[in-house]
Amino acid sequence: MSVVIEFLAGRGADSEGRMIGEIQGRPEIWLESRHDFIQWLFPLPEPSGANPDAPLLTRADAAAIAGDGALKAALLASVDAMARLYGLHRAGALFARGPAFPGPFRDWLGPIDHNHLRLTRILRCLSLCGLVETADGLRRLLDEIAAAEALGAWGLSLKYWRDAGAWPAHWTAPGG
Repeated sequence: MSVVIEFLAGRGADSEGRMIGEIQGRPEIWLESRHDFIQWLFPLPEPSGANPDAPLLTRADAAAIAGDGALKAALLASVDAMARLYGLHRAGALFARGPAFPGPFRDWLGPIDHNHLRLTRILRCLSLCGLVETADGLRRLLDEIAAAEALGAWGLSLKYWRDAGAWPAHWTAPGG
C-alpha cells in the first residue's frame, strides 16, 4: 500500500506524525498559518516546492482513490475542512457561499496568494482522483466569486483553475 493511500485511509501519518482526521479537525487559524499539510490532504504527481517531504500521487494511487468510496470520502472530508477556511459549503458536487463567507481571513479574495495555489491543488487532485464533478462544482463557484467579489486580479488563478484537471504527461491516459 502506498503512503498516499495509507494516509487517506487513516492508517498512516504525514511526515510530521499527524493523521488525516487530526488535520481535518484543526481550526481555521491553523489551516491558514501552516503550509506543510495541504500536500498530504491533496497529493499531486508533481513535487511540492513548499513541502519536499510530501508524497507524490501516482497513477495507481489516483485509480485506487477513484475506485474506493472510503478514500473518496476522505478526500471530500478534506475538501470540507478547507471549504470552512474560505467560508464555503459543499453539498454533493455543488458549492455555495456559506453563512461565514468569505471565512475568517478575507485575504484570499485579494490578489493571488497561497490560498489560490491551495485551491489549484485541490481542483487538480479531485480531477485526477475521479472527482471531476466536485472539481467542476468548486471551479464554477470560484468563477462566480471572481466575477462578483474578488478584490484583486484573479485572471492567472482562473487560468490555473481551468487547467487543473490536465492529465500528467508521464501518466498513461485513462483508457489508454
